[in-house]
Amino acid sequence: MKLQYLGDARDAFKWDLMHWTCTKSSPRFDQLVYVPMLTPDKKETNEGKTPDDWFDCRAFIRPFVVSLREEPRSLERISALGSVEQDEPSFKVSLFNPARYLESGNKRTDYWAGFAPDKCENSVVFFDPDIGFETKTQHGPKWILHAEVKRFLALLPMTSVAVVYQHKPHRSWSDLFSDFKTSLSYVHTAVAAYEGNLAFVAVAGNAFAGRRVNGAFEGYANGHGVVSHSVIKNGFA
Repeated sequence: MKLQYLGDARDAFKWDLMHWTCTKSSPRFDQLVYVPMLTPDKKETNEGKTPDDWFDCRAFIRPFVVSLREEPRSLERISALGSVEQDEPSFKVSLFNPARYLESGNKRTDYWAGFAPDKCENSVVFFDPDIGFETKTQHGPKWILHAEVKRFLALLPMTSVAVVYQHKPHRSWSDLFSDFKTSLSYVHTAVAAYEGNLAFVAVAGNAFAGRRVNGAFEGYANGHGVVSHSVIKNGFA
């Protein structure tokens, strides 16, 4: 995640889906825990400049996304997501390490100090790396490691789920999701909501949480023509 990403098309999809997942799951989630996994901005790049209106998010999400572009850009503005829809009960939004970069080696271990998944009751814990899940050759700060997700998921309360941002690799989504069936062997349930360039992969450690997030992702895809829903690992049946 880079601050220069704030307020572009990927945020329109990202925050619309996160709001939907928290409020439309049955039962609802009480909290969104955002882990930005922040990395330094590039000095000269067009990243983060894709207009937010390229993605057809719900109308009340649009002003929120636009607000994220205000300078100086700040992740703290994301905390307002839980109360943007006045016709629905709000949910709490908390941010973990919003001002610290994710690095490698011992500094990566230090980054996670203080993160307490066991205290995230009835929550959606959203990990937002630059790229997504690690591959065999990519273990740096742009990826989240399977060992990390496995450890965090084992500690999450049974009422909670984890969601991981996944940028599209140079291959088909179906091929990637097929690989996930093996690499995500440690999860009970894995489902995805995705469009042409990015996906959000939800993982749960039990059938109850799996059913909740699968229903939310499927409902969101059904209401958004450019978004698809895929069950990667069916543990909720």
